[in-house]
Amino acid sequence: MRLHTWIAALLLCGATAHAYALSTPRPGQVIEVALEQLHPTQAVVGFDQIYYSLGLFAAKPAKVFDEYCETNGQGEAKKVPKKADLHHPDSFTCEDPVGAHPDEMKTVVAGPGGQLYLTDGHHSFTTLWEVPGGGARLKMWVRVTDDFSSSPDMKTFWQRMAAARKVWLKDSQGRTLAPEQLPAHLGFKHLQNDTFRSLVYFTRKAAYGKPDDGGIAPEFLEFYWGDWLRTQIDLGQYDLDSKGGYKDAIEAVAKRMVSLAPGSKVGDSGFTAHQLGGMSELDRKALEKTFDDKVPYIFDYRKSLR
Repeated sequence: MRLHTWIAALLLCGATAHAYALSTPRPGQVIEVALEQLHPTQAVVGFDQIYYSLGLFAAKPAKVFDEYCETNGQGEAKKVPKKADLHHPDSFTCEDPVGAHPDEMKTVVAGPGGQLYLTDGHHSFTTLWEVPGGGARLKMWVRVTDDFSSSPDMKTFWQRMAAARKVWLKDSQGRTLAPEQLPAHLGFKHLQNDTFRSLVYFTRKAAYGKPDDGGIAPEFLEFYWGDWLRTQIDLGQYDLDSKGGYKDAIEAVAKRMVSLAPGSKVGDSGFTAHQLGGMSELDRKALEKTFDDKVPYIFDYRKSLR
């Protein structure tokens, strides 16, 4: 369904959302869409990051409702009855109204023809696409950051997207892609796996975090780290099919990240380690917590795929 067919949207005004009709969403609006309506702005995701979430949800089904609520800017799930259904939001409750926490929401850009381009949320939404009870038609709320729908042609649109750093045009090996090579949909069937993207995710809070100077983390932050690490670490040295080997790879990535001086550029990203949230010292406790709380779920889910 294209934007010009929508008859209502929600606009955040303080803590209140007001409904009114618009043909194209404006920056700052919060709108409801089906996952299949979102066009990816990257061709790759970290499958293991998603496997972790899917493994967790398989073991603790109620946790998926936390993911749903948080992604909609509603805090965590508050009440989840046994018959709760993601496709029926009235069957469970979240802590807060939609959009109450806009910084936690996933973001889109409005493009030509009313197409919505997802700029943050590929992992969360692919998880919800793949999880039992979710799927391509699951409806979620997203926050609009830009309206580039007036671009006269797709070439101009993609130039604007690139200038705003709202597209990641590299494949799973770090090779450059053309915009037309981006997939049309989310989901494992359409996206490629970037192992470095997953490994960087698993160093969160141990080797990097949100910028500590009040700055806003740039889109595709983990990809910038991963693209640089691809030139620094040979993953062929690690057995990524064993828990021990996988943990060793995460630790190697974390140590390499914190070894970079705060003012040093991270590859050709144009950002410094500090701007990408890089830490100057490894947080060993956070790393061990990842090993204990996250890595096992990756391997549990992998087993389910055999």
